[in-house]
Amino acid sequence: MASPSYTKFRELLDQKSFREAASLAERNSLLAGEDSSFWLTQRAVALNLAGRCDEALTAADQALRKKPGNPYALLARAEACLGSGRPEDALACYEEALRTSEARVLARARRGVLQSLSALKHWPRVLGSLGEWNLPAPQALPWRVKALAGLGRREESLEACAELLRAVPDNRQALWEMTELEISRDGLEAVRLRFARLARIPSRPSVYREIYASLCRRAGKVEEALGQYEKLSAVGPDVRIQKKQIYALAKAGREQEALPLMEEQLRLSPADFYMHTAYDGACARLGDLERKRAFYQELISRYPDEKSLYGRLRKLEKILGVQTQQPPE
Repeated sequence: MASPSYTKFRELLDQKSFREAASLAERNSLLAGEDSSFWLTQRAVALNLAGRCDEALTAADQALRKKPGNPYALLARAEACLGSGRPEDALACYEEALRTSEARVLARARRGVLQSLSALKHWPRVLGSLGEWNLPAPQALPWRVKALAGLGRREESLEACAELLRAVPDNRQALWEMTELEISRDGLEAVRLRFARLARIPSRPSVYREIYASLCRRAGKVEEALGQYEKLSAVGPDVRIQKKQIYALAKAGREQEALPLMEEQLRLSPADFYMHTAYDGACARLGDLERKRAFYQELISRYPDEKSLYGRLRKLEKILGVQTQQPPE
């Protein structure tokens, strides 16, 4: 039976309160003393989910020093390495985790090996691993599609997409991969028109409208893309869709509409580099640096441990010629 502390930790993860979960894990690790590997691993898991991969790497390394070979700490370390752009290091950790006999760890380690090899574009090794492991078709085919496309074997990759869609109809990854492959073969406009027809079919899942909106953006038909994103947002909140809607609004010159949505995203993910970049650009185009300053002050009050925010505010206040807020010691 799970302890009350671990039950609370899982509840925080389910609520996407990753920073609070990381703090809870840190407190429990200090209480555990020499037996802290478990809680240090949980801290690394929560920090990875919060996007704080450098801190997650530190926590995972501490867990491994306490308990060398801990497979869950190895997985957490690998995920931190992947998240911080170090796929070679991630691959080494995942391959070490493959030595376990625990089925759950083994499944995650295999998936991580494939992710790392894909990040490194080691496509022959991806195909070799798939052949060695003999994974079920729904698990293997997405990686086969990606590897064949990476090797320039477009028609074989399209056949693998079709096979995956027969096994898992309307599979998101297969549809996106197929779209890119068909664009390389038939051109953007032909594929956009085909998805325009598919997106109008009510029984089709939302991924068809999402792909059509993306194709409209790429074709410069921003207002059509925005119409699709508005329809998708009306169905229910979706962070991924809202981000695409934000970028489309900014591209259309509708920064006044985009700014509140950008701020909403940054309240959820204050370390999101790409959203910060988009927000900086939108504020600059509108000439509204005081709004930007007030918003960064709000973010710091919410996330006083997010050191990157102080640097952003310091740079802005230097431009404005006002007092800079300092991070806590």
